[in-house]
Amino acid sequence: MRVRYSFSSRRTGHIENMRKQREKYPVLAEKIIQMSDIILEVLDSRFVTETRNPELEEKIKKQNKKIIYVFNKSDLIDLKKANTEEIASLNPKAFVSCPTRRGMRELRNKIKITSQKIEKTADKDKRITVGVIGYPNTGKSSVINLITGKTSAGVGADAGFTRTIQKVRLTPKIVLLDSPGVIPNREYSTSNVSAMSRHAKLGARSYSKVKYPEVAVNDLMKEFPKILENFYNIPANGDSEALIEKLGRKRVFLKKGNQVDEDRTARLILRDWQEGRIKK
Repeated sequence: MRVRYSFSSRRTGHIENMRKQREKYPVLAEKIIQMSDIILEVLDSRFVTETRNPELEEKIKKQNKKIIYVFNKSDLIDLKKANTEEIASLNPKAFVSCPTRRGMRELRNKIKITSQKIEKTADKDKRITVGVIGYPNTGKSSVINLITGKTSAGVGADAGFTRTIQKVRLTPKIVLLDSPGVIPNREYSTSNVSAMSRHAKLGARSYSKVKYPEVAVNDLMKEFPKILENFYNIPANGDSEALIEKLGRKRVFLKKGNQVDEDRTARLILRDWQEGRIKK
C-alpha cells in the first residue's frame, strides 16, 4: 500500500485534540462507573472482542458494580450464528437494534430487574443510576434513546459526538448517564497505523478523520474481501488497490490527469462500512 504522510495544520490539530481526549474521556468514564449502580457496556455485535474494554470492566468488577452487556447493531449480524463462546459467557446481556427497535423491551426489563435487586439491599427511596459506557460509535446514545422512547441523548454519525456526561430519566426511580466513547489506553496511539486502521474498522475513528484511509480499506479487504466486492459489484481478487481504482472510476472520483482520487474513494468505502450499509 502507498502511504502518504501529511503534516498540515489540520492534521496536527487533530492529533492535539486526540491527546486531549486521552486525558479527558477516560476520567469521565471512570466517573460514570463511580456514580453508577449499574453499568451498561454497549458493544458492537459484529466485533464483540474488539469493542470490549477490559480496563473499565476490571474497574467495574473491583467496585462491585452490576454490569449488563448490550450487543448493539444486532441487525447487522446473523443472530443464529452469534452465540459464540465469548458471547455466551457474558451475562446478563441483551441484543438490540436501534433502527428496528429489536431488544428494547428485553433490555428495559433487565435494567428494572437488576435495579430491584439493588433496592433490596439499599435505601428504597434511593434513585438508581445506570451508567452507559463503550467504544466510540458503538451507539450508546442511540441505545439510551431506544429504551427511553425519547430523543433526549444527542446522537451523531461521527465518533466522539458525545463529549460530556448526559443525564436522562428512564423512570422516576432510574436515571441513565451517557458518556463519551473511550478507547482503552493500551490501544490509544496517534502514531500506530495498525491501531488507527483497527479503530476505523470499528468506527472508533470517523471515516472523515482517519489519517490513512487506504490502509484501513486494505485491512478491511484482507478480512472481508468477498463482502466488499459483492457490495460494490466489483471483482478485485482481494486487492484493495484494484477495488479503489475501479470504484473511483465507477463513481467518477477523479483528479487532474484522469487519476482516481484514492483518498476520497477510500473514505467512501469506510463511510459505507461505518454507517452499516456493508453488512458483515
